[in-house]
Amino acid sequence: MESKNEITDEFSLLKESKRSLFGVYIKIVFIPVLVFLIFLSGYLNYISLKVESHSIIMLGFLLFIALIFARHNAEYGCCLFESRSDIFKDELKKYIMSHLMVVGNRKKSNAPFESFSDSFTNNLRNENYASVAAGVFPMLGILGTFISIAISMPHFSSTNINSLEAEIAQLLGGVGTAFYVSIYGIFLALWWIYFEKKGLSRFESIIYRYKNVTKNFFWEKDEISQSLMSEILNQNEKVANSFETVFNTEFTKNLRTAMKENFHTFEEMLELQKNSLKITSSNLNETISLFTNIGEISKNINKDFEKMLNSFSKLVDDTNEIYVNLSVQFEKLLSFNDKRDINLQDLADKLIYSLEEFKTSLENFNKKILNEQNETQNIFKQSVIKSVDEIKKVVGSLKKEKNTNTNIIEELKISLDNVEKKDSKK
Repeated sequence: MESKNEITDEFSLLKESKRSLFGVYIKIVFIPVLVFLIFLSGYLNYISLKVESHSIIMLGFLLFIALIFARHNAEYGCCLFESRSDIFKDELKKYIMSHLMVVGNRKKSNAPFESFSDSFTNNLRNENYASVAAGVFPMLGILGTFISIAISMPHFSSTNINSLEAEIAQLLGGVGTAFYVSIYGIFLALWWIYFEKKGLSRFESIIYRYKNVTKNFFWEKDEISQSLMSEILNQNEKVANSFETVFNTEFTKNLRTAMKENFHTFEEMLELQKNSLKITSSNLNETISLFTNIGEISKNINKDFEKMLNSFSKLVDDTNEIYVNLSVQFEKLLSFNDKRDINLQDLADKLIYSLEEFKTSLENFNKKILNEQNETQNIFKQSVIKSVDEIKKVVGSLKKEKNTNTNIIEELKISLDNVEKKDSKK
């Protein structure tokens, strides 16, 4: 609203024209009509100017064309524009307000003044008529001259000198009046050009005043670039000042201190993490080595158990062989000494019983060893899950059991040796 009021105040400084369209039209056509009336007076013999009827007709036709073309003269168009000045001002205000653009703290119209003025004045007159008028009048004058000459041309059919002189006089008189049409056409062209240039000058002056009055409401290219550059420089200066104030405040100092403390804390956390990773890796290595040792121990235990089973199977085979040999010896003894059948039978029964007991004890021993092996394996698995210390204890217990089993085997071997010794003595 403030811009609209400012535009109104600027327009109020312009002087309003009070010319009327009818007065301007009369001013344009007055002299041509007056000249035609002079020729018409000569034709009517009111003045001593000889004008033929065909010349009057041609002059009247030129005047009629001039009356039509006067409506499209620049002088008449300028007066029409002045009569519409209020409409022009209102439309110009709307045009400015509808194309406002803000650059920095300034608000102006981004559309050019010339585009509005051209669009507004485009329908004031017919530019086609205005462009050909200055050439139409002389051409019509020359055309009328030749038509007048052709009409006034005598037949030259006289047979005597007097008649021939009369016909030549008629021809010269017709030619003289015919040139009035050309003169009138050239005069109309000059008259048209005068008011055309005068009207254009006046119109351009008015448009220039309007443009000069409203120049503060329209952006120019250089002005826009300068305003944008100044705005950018101001913004950059503000940003630089804001950065300077930010970096020089206590907040920045506190922020730097906090960042340093956080950085040291982060470094300490990294060191702790590295140490924990080292400890974890060392524990993992120890656990892996412990598992490796346990695997080797279990392999050795399995080998020992295999050896024990092989020795047990060998012992059983030896026992069976001894049993067979004893049976053979018993049969021999029975054949040689019938008297000792009862004792030998008892001895054989005892021996068989002792062998069966021995076999039963061996089977129980094997079962016991297998059960102990399963129990040790279960204990081994549980001890691995619980802790490394328990695994060590289990390994120790397995070693102890191995020693006890070895002792049992040794005792069995000793008992078998004793049995063999007794048999040999008998």
